[in-house]
This record gives sequence, C-alpha cells and structure tokens, in this order.
Amino acid sequence: MSNFTVVYAVNVPHYGKTQIEAATAAEAIAVAKHRDPAEICTEHDHSSAACARIVSIFDDAGRSIAEGVTLDGAFIRYGGRTAWLLCEASPALLESLQRMVSRSDDLVHALVCTNGRNEHLVERLSAACHVAKTVIAAASGEN
Repeated sequence: MSNFTVVYAVNVPHYGKTQIEAATAAEAIAVAKHRDPAEICTEHDHSSAACARIVSIFDDAGRSIAEGVTLDGAFIRYGGRTAWLLCEASPALLESLQRMVSRSDDLVHALVCTNGRNEHLVERLSAACHVAKTVIAAASGEN
C-alpha cells in the first residue's frame, strides 16, 4: 500500500460592506473601484463555495501523478469582460464551425465542377476546414 498526498482547493466567497461618502454616484463608483476588497470582505460563505478541485496528487517519491482535476465542473477564467464574452459565444461559434465543416464537401465539389477555375478557393477552404476540425476536436476534449 502506498501513500499519496492530495492537495485540494475550493474558492469560498467572502462578503463585506463599507460606506463611501461621495458627491455623485459616478464618484462613489470610482472610489469603490480603488478599495481593496480583501480588506473589506471578511465574512465567508462556505455554502456558496465553487471551483472545487484537486490541485495535485503526489506519490511517495514526491512525483506528481495528477494536476488540475475538477470536482464540480466549475472553472476560473481570467480576462475580464472580453474573456467572458468569448466564453458566452463559444457554443454558437462551435456550432457554426461544425456546420461549415459538414457542408464543406458540397462546396468543394461545386468549386471543382467549375473546370478547375477555383483551385485556389478549394485550397483555402480545405485549409480553413483543417483549422476548424482542430478547434472542434479541442472543444470536444479530443486533443
């Protein structure tokens, strides 16, 4: 029997309130943005914990045998609103790529039937479909 060291993590939200005195709502927002939430948010709520994961598992010899194993399906993504919008749009983007790839054979056939005048378009379409298939595989966890 071997011993393994398992490092777990879970993100627990912390809440806190403070008062801001300001002349306008815009000024209050500006002041609030410059406060350090870590100094204000001291009340934790374990019932709202998220992003449960195994950070790493090490064997007896100290070798890492697993890292980043999610336990609740949640994940943390940095990048602000831009990254959030991309995540929100990704199902539609994936569906669009899948439709493009599924219809590409018909388009290639139509282009080839134009007596070879569109050879460069066939090459570009094939290259785009190769990239799309790579993205689809990655999104499906096949990489």
